[in-house]
Amino acid sequence: MSNDLVLARRDRVLDAMALASIDALVLGRQDNAGYACGMRRLWTAGTRPFGAGCIVVASTQRVHALSSWEAGIESPMTFDDLYPLTWNPRIMAASMASVDGLTRAGRIGVDELTPSFRRAAANFAPRAEIVPADDLMARIRRHKLPGEVEAIASACAAAWVGVEAALDAAGGTDPAASAIRALAGAGVTVPSSGVRAERHGAELAVDVGVICDLYEGGVGGVFAGGRRAGASALPDACRAGATHAELSAAAATGDWLVRGLGMGFEQPVIGPGVGAGERLEAGMVLSVTNGHRRDVVHVTADGPAVLSQRP
Repeated sequence: MSNDLVLARRDRVLDAMALASIDALVLGRQDNAGYACGMRRLWTAGTRPFGAGCIVVASTQRVHALSSWEAGIESPMTFDDLYPLTWNPRIMAASMASVDGLTRAGRIGVDELTPSFRRAAANFAPRAEIVPADDLMARIRRHKLPGEVEAIASACAAAWVGVEAALDAAGGTDPAASAIRALAGAGVTVPSSGVRAERHGAELAVDVGVICDLYEGGVGGVFAGGRRAGASALPDACRAGATHAELSAAAATGDWLVRGLGMGFEQPVIGPGVGAGERLEAGMVLSVTNGHRRDVVHVTADGPAVLSQRP
C-alpha cells in the first residue's frame, strides 16, 4: 500500500471531522481503523480484542493505533503513536488518556458506540460529548480515491490467481484446495468470502474473494473449457444515477446483489427487498453478483469500468 494513499485517506478523515465538528475519532471496527491508520490490527489467540483500534485527533492531526509493535505502520505514524493491547478496561482508559489531545476533546465520535464505552470515556474525557460516528465513516468510504480503485483492482487480480489454479486442477483434485494453495504461494492468505469451487459435469462454478493490503477483491462465475460463461447485463447497468428498479431489470435472475466494496462490506447495499431508495453515484466501487457470476465495478462519470477483468 502506498504512503500517498494512507495520507490521502487520513486527510479525508480529518476534513470530514472538521465539517462535523468532531475533535477526536475513536474507531473500533477493523475496516474503519484500517482506513484511518493503514495498519492491520493484531490478532490475539485467534481473536481480536474489542477496543479502540484507532484514535484520530484533530488538534494534533495525528493518528494512533492499538498495537504493541510497529510492523506495518505507515509514515507519518511512529512507534510513539501506538498504545498497547490489553483486556483490562482500566488500563485501556489510562492508555487512551495518554494520547495527546484526546482528554481535551470536546466532542468525540465513536463507531459501534455502546453504553460500556460511554462509561469508559468518563475516565479519560469526562467533559466530552460522545456521539456516534458510524454514518460519518460510511460517508467517507462511500466514494473511492483513485489509489483505492487501483488497490481494489490489484486485489481482484490476486483473486484470479486462485481462479486459474482451480481451473487448472486435475480431475481428481479438489479445485478449492488448489486455489487456496496458489493464493498462499502468491502471499494472499486473508479471505474475504473464502473460496468456493464446485464441479457440475464439464462446468466448474468458482468464486474467490480475498483481502489484499486491506482491500477486498473477488471474482466468480461458471467456467466451461476455461472460459467464463453467462455474461450479465447487471455490471453495465451500474451507472451513476441508476435506481433499484433499473438494476433489478438488468439482473438475469432473482438472486442478485449490488453492494459497496472496499475494506469489506460497505454502502450501498441493493438487492431484492433491500436498498429501494438508493441511487448509484460516481466514485463508488461495487461488488456485483448475479447468480453465480460476480464482478467488481467502478462507477465513473463516463460509465461503469469492470475492475475484475481476467488479467
